[in-house]
Amino acid sequence: MKLSFFGRKKLCVIMCSLFLQVMMPMFAADGAYVVAKGDTWYSLSRRYNLSVDELCSANGLSRDSVLKVGQKLVVPQTRSYDTYTVQKGDTFWRIAKNNNITIEELKDLNNIQDETQLRIGAKLKIPVTIVDTNAKLPDLPSNDPRSYSTRKGDSSLSWPVKNPIVTYIKGKVSGVQLSAVKNEAVTAIRAGTIMFVGNYRGYGQVVFVQAKTGHIYAYSGLGSIVVHKGDYVVFGEPLGTAGIDSITGATQVSLMVFQKSNPIDPAKAPRG
Repeated sequence: MKLSFFGRKKLCVIMCSLFLQVMMPMFAADGAYVVAKGDTWYSLSRRYNLSVDELCSANGLSRDSVLKVGQKLVVPQTRSYDTYTVQKGDTFWRIAKNNNITIEELKDLNNIQDETQLRIGAKLKIPVTIVDTNAKLPDLPSNDPRSYSTRKGDSSLSWPVKNPIVTYIKGKVSGVQLSAVKNEAVTAIRAGTIMFVGNYRGYGQVVFVQAKTGHIYAYSGLGSIVVHKGDYVVFGEPLGTAGIDSITGATQVSLMVFQKSNPIDPAKAPRG
């Protein structure tokens, strides 16, 4: 059936009206959403790539609050996420604690609605650490002191290399030197974001990692580096390989940890 000009105009108006009725509830304004029929906290969290707790918190409501059609909600800026590979001994509590979120948020992010057992090797979505753009690299002396004390550390702790001989560094820098085998992988002892990679003052190739707690981990004397500035690394992820000391010829790597720009004992630094 061929419509007249006025018939086509009327049909256009009807179609536009229907379109607006469907689409307008979705976007009331920048960063705002108007609740539509069928919406739930869970469905909205999936749509905006947020956890239920994040969405509730942004609106001063709880998970038990009932959503009403026409209700206006604030939608916080979408967060960025990374992938974490489940390791032996991991639990929901441990992974949530290391990433500064609740167990409920962790399950929401990964669409887990029951007490599913964590499978080694499974991939979980976790929030990405955001580097504090105002944070500065530690003020290390311009030259590697290469001065070691007779004090030995506990080799049974989690270190960047396996079963090292742990020797404390003397002088202005409170760090440790770790023995390693040739080309051994150097791994992160704490999850965080890479602040810097490359040659740094006399310390050879260095990787600085900033954890969510604000601690900065400096892995120096590396033979090679496999990460890039801005990368997010998890506990146990390779940063590079151990280097060879140009004076002693020994394969080793050094670790320094800083909290609020002050050096701390690496053995007492958070791990995991």
